[in-house]
Amino acid sequence: MKNKDTADTAQSVYLLEYGRRKIKVCADTFQNLAQIFGEDGEGMDAEEEAGARQARAVYLMRKKLTEGRQLFAGNLKEMAEMMNQVAEESVRFISLGSRRQKQIAKGLLSEGLLAKDVYLVQKGDGRMELSVLLSTKGRASRTVEDAADYLSVLLDMRLVSAKRNPFFIGQTPLCFFFEEEPFYCYMTGTAMAVKETEEVSGDNFAFFEADDGNFTMVLSDGMGSGENACRDSEAVADMTEAMLEAGLPLEMAVQLVNSAVASEGREENMPTLDLCSVDLCEGSCRFMKTGAAVSFIKRGSIVEKIDGGTFPLGAFGYAQAKPAECQLMDGDYIIMLSDGMTEGWPDGDGESKLESMIGRIGAVSPGELANSIMKYAIEQCQGRIRDDMTVLTAGIWERTRED
Repeated sequence: MKNKDTADTAQSVYLLEYGRRKIKVCADTFQNLAQIFGEDGEGMDAEEEAGARQARAVYLMRKKLTEGRQLFAGNLKEMAEMMNQVAEESVRFISLGSRRQKQIAKGLLSEGLLAKDVYLVQKGDGRMELSVLLSTKGRASRTVEDAADYLSVLLDMRLVSAKRNPFFIGQTPLCFFFEEEPFYCYMTGTAMAVKETEEVSGDNFAFFEADDGNFTMVLSDGMGSGENACRDSEAVADMTEAMLEAGLPLEMAVQLVNSAVASEGREENMPTLDLCSVDLCEGSCRFMKTGAAVSFIKRGSIVEKIDGGTFPLGAFGYAQAKPAECQLMDGDYIIMLSDGMTEGWPDGDGESKLESMIGRIGAVSPGELANSIMKYAIEQCQGRIRDDMTVLTAGIWERTRED
């Protein structure tokens, strides 16, 4: 009966933490959207108020209100879908057995860690996760990486700390989560050039790895150049990163960002959004593009082109992006570009020339690859930089036993 009570307590702790974390993510997303939709516009002056009485102005106002309601309705649907997905998620506890738990607890105790309620957890997608109630013996704190290394040895499987864990383990017992190390690892590289008449690039980007084992590259190209374009693309990149790190699917994140941009109603503010998400456990890769430039996947001398999206963010109430999927292999490179990299070439054939050049490059680091592509593009434009230019690269490799 005691063992059952302990198991029930551990499951309750995990489920409460799991549900609290997911619901908090949803609440934060709702709050961000409420802030976006709740911002008041500037008041009209006397001349504008007089013009609003005319029939055409009234029509335009009604049309804008209708579009606003449609945008809001679309977001409500997205939020409802998100809540449904959270409700449908499930986890399954796999007990290691009392003897095995005692062995693990004894091993961790020799390293200054107190461990209780060790469970393997199978998530809805089938992936395994280890949950352990950990605290330190005495006042000294230990890092969660230390615990991951000890557990890897004790369980004979390579474990890494989940990104949601606190960095330090203290005297207060907390539930920590450890995941199997992904099968693939990566390195990234970047190269940027600012438009020759500007001081600030209108392109912004981000690399990050989420808790679900997905590595994501984000690139946004602001409309025009300079500080305004930089501000718009930075907002898009930051919002996208926050949503994806919170666990939202690519499609939903793109829709919500698109709605946020469209709600501003500024035609001069239509940045692009280019996403590439790599499942580091399976090696699968997904692209989502809204108005973005072409991307490439390099496998030796073979280069696959991923075409860009048709319309930028905010052009329509519903984003037109559709995912493109492919399977990566050991040693592949992912290359993402802003449109300044392929436009303005003398013969107007930047994409094809760049594709051929990428195929000729041998095995190099992602940083060297990005710099080589940038140098080649600038040379083809006779040294002129007529638009912001950005290259993002990522090399994907299978892990070895020695890693």
